[in-house]
Amino acid sequence: MRIIKPKQLKHGDVIGICAPASPPPSEEKLHRGIQYFERIGFRVKLGKHILKKYGYLAGSDKQRASDLNDFFTDSKIKAIFTARGGYGSHRILPLLKYEVIKFNPKILVGYSDITALHLSLLSKAGLVTFSGPMAAVEISNGLCGKAEELFWDMLMSTDPPPPMKGGSTTSDIFHRKGIATGRLIVGNLSLVTALIGTPYFPPLNNPILILEEIDERPYRIDRLLQQMKLSDILHKARGIALGNFISCTPEKGKPSLTLQEIFKDALREYKNPVVSGFQYGHQKNSACFPIGVQVKLDAKKDCLEFLESGVSR
Repeated sequence: MRIIKPKQLKHGDVIGICAPASPPPSEEKLHRGIQYFERIGFRVKLGKHILKKYGYLAGSDKQRASDLNDFFTDSKIKAIFTARGGYGSHRILPLLKYEVIKFNPKILVGYSDITALHLSLLSKAGLVTFSGPMAAVEISNGLCGKAEELFWDMLMSTDPPPPMKGGSTTSDIFHRKGIATGRLIVGNLSLVTALIGTPYFPPLNNPILILEEIDERPYRIDRLLQQMKLSDILHKARGIALGNFISCTPEKGKPSLTLQEIFKDALREYKNPVVSGFQYGHQKNSACFPIGVQVKLDAKKDCLEFLESGVSR
């Protein structure tokens, strides 16, 4: 697979904001996100259909796909931020113009439901994209501190990002020693699993996986991991890193395995490194990851090292 990197972002560039899945939580939150971009030196263009609503979707599938396709062909737009996740990215995958995108590579940022777009763009266009904050959610609420600095460096610098530490004792789910290198696949566990067996799952050999989840019962986490195991995705991975699994708790009064037991069962025969405790997922100041780049996972140091940048000059 040929990997394509988007051009680095520069102050004064135009950022496009669209809603490929659900609509922005409110116009006010979208406006706050726009103000943030403008305050730090960027210009903003909104997708034509960003405020449309069709049930839980931001307009029809054709409308949402057309905004994304239009942004990739608009030479003035240098980066595309999604307004929010929610639901709906899967529905537009067949409508995206991957051959056009291949020749107009741009930064795309989002996470959660946007995982479907990240994986399909890597699979069909070889494009490096970024699992990171969304315009009408995290950016609207305010980025801050070291996480904010690292995020913008990742989009604006052609140097490899600094290593990221895992191993947080507050979210330690599973650990297995070892060192491995591979290309990075990052995303929400439910969304990653939903693409297995489709043409939109990246055909990478021996990737490094980073997974997170929110609001799923442990038995559903178990089912998703077993699907990844049965489809051989887990065992093909050279290494696995785990972010946050927020509110993934049993229903009150019902028997359940713990997350630690679920991962232990799913990875019992797995021989490669596993590190949990990365600050990634549905949380404030979550780490951003460039999807498709070469990385090294060192479980002895609880560290993920980037071997290249996610953007080009």
